[in-house]
Amino acid sequence: MPFSVNHRPLLLAVLAVSLSSCSILPARVASSPPPPPPPESSLGEPVPALDPAGIPGALPESLRTGTATPVSARWVYLSGAESYNNRLDAGLLGLFDHNAGGRYDPSVPDPAVPLMDRGLKLDHAIIATGDAMVGTRMTRWQVDRGTESLVSVTTEFTNLSTGEILPGAALISSDSNEKIRQLLGEAIAAETKSSAPSDNSPTTSATPASTAPASSAPAAVPPPVQALLSGAAFSPVGDLVVPLTIDPTNGAPLTDPVTVHITAKSSTRLLSDLGSRMQQLATAPRPLTPLTLAAAGQEHVNCDVVPCAALTYDDGPNEQTKRLLGVLASRKIHATFFQQGIYVATHPQISAAAAADGHVLANHTMRHPDLTKLSAAGVREEIQGTSAIINKMAGVAPAYLRPPYGASNARVNTNAGLPLINWSVDSLDWQSRNKDIFVPKILKLVKPGAIILQHDIHASTVDGQDQLITSLQGMGYHLVTVPQLFHGIELQNGRAYFCRGTVSPCTPGR
Repeated sequence: MPFSVNHRPLLLAVLAVSLSSCSILPARVASSPPPPPPPESSLGEPVPALDPAGIPGALPESLRTGTATPVSARWVYLSGAESYNNRLDAGLLGLFDHNAGGRYDPSVPDPAVPLMDRGLKLDHAIIATGDAMVGTRMTRWQVDRGTESLVSVTTEFTNLSTGEILPGAALISSDSNEKIRQLLGEAIAAETKSSAPSDNSPTTSATPASTAPASSAPAAVPPPVQALLSGAAFSPVGDLVVPLTIDPTNGAPLTDPVTVHITAKSSTRLLSDLGSRMQQLATAPRPLTPLTLAAAGQEHVNCDVVPCAALTYDDGPNEQTKRLLGVLASRKIHATFFQQGIYVATHPQISAAAAADGHVLANHTMRHPDLTKLSAAGVREEIQGTSAIINKMAGVAPAYLRPPYGASNARVNTNAGLPLINWSVDSLDWQSRNKDIFVPKILKLVKPGAIILQHDIHASTVDGQDQLITSLQGMGYHLVTVPQLFHGIELQNGRAYFCRGTVSPCTPGR
């Protein structure tokens, strides 16, 4: 129905009100302030250790002693990297000596002593690898009545090609020291502030945060930045990771150790050339340059560090030797065989198999005579003839002689041309022919550094080897070859050796 003229003023008024209401702007909402930038440093977790199983040539080792000053330790050798391994040994022995308050000698743990109720605990881990570089971390705790207290964390970065070794502090350029100190201090201050009680919380006399200094009295001089960075390394995302036990600004001890992460972005501009290289390897890992790995049976072991025993077998080879090789292979054990020349000629394939498996072949003369009853020419004939036939049949030149019956005199020593390897544990397996007799005898007599004499020509001896190996390893012994036992000792031709150690008639390694 059309509007009448009389209704137009009302309609126009309604339209005017509607239009005016549409022109009203909404109230302006106050904009939020921009979020603060993320902190350049904060507390975090330690750098994870690399799994040795993923590192070619890595040889994980462990030790637990049962002395009055116990040690529990784990570390990782690298097969073929002897300079690296020897330096690691020297570091371990230095810590062990310090813990012992004198000279450390290897020992096996006493089953009756509680596991690490007190003493020194060490954990050496590989934390970075790439090209020729290896980064390692040594963490040291002191244990008292079962409670562990962190003593130190130190890192080293080794160039396996050049032998250069640099500490964690070398990751940072020298002109960045104070900036590093500032960032470390900010991380601890921020954590302390966030952990402090609120205004509504009841106040206590306790330290508000585990990161707060244990003492309010500051040290007179701030600690050197090089000392603060002794354990520095990089996380997988490139953060500079620094473990701390003291406040970086005043040196006051922290109630609990902390680990500070400085972001990859912030730390990049503070790094040395080494630091830049290691940061790149942390974020984009590269394989370790292949090492020339030690041959089977020649892997690195230091019998001044760990308790060792050398399994040695006389008078073979024969068919029982073949069976023994199978037992040793199944247990991944290498031994030393003192072989007679006439039997090597009869069973050349067994001698060759023993050498191929990584066992050490040594000289036990041609026909097993008492060498003291022979002329000088007769002594040389027995020894040189045996060495020649072992070399011909097995492809190795014997480096050691065991005189039959352990008999020697000045004439024998002069004409031997090889070191004389005797023994410290005589199993008398040839006499009892019973593993229930000779195995317990060995276990009673064995001590760290021992050379154990057995005879691989007897079936009863071979029958007892699996039990013997299990028992010795269960006691804590590393089973080694003669050259491994005497590693680091220059053996002299014509001189007799019975064992490694400091008690006569053993030969000390240091």
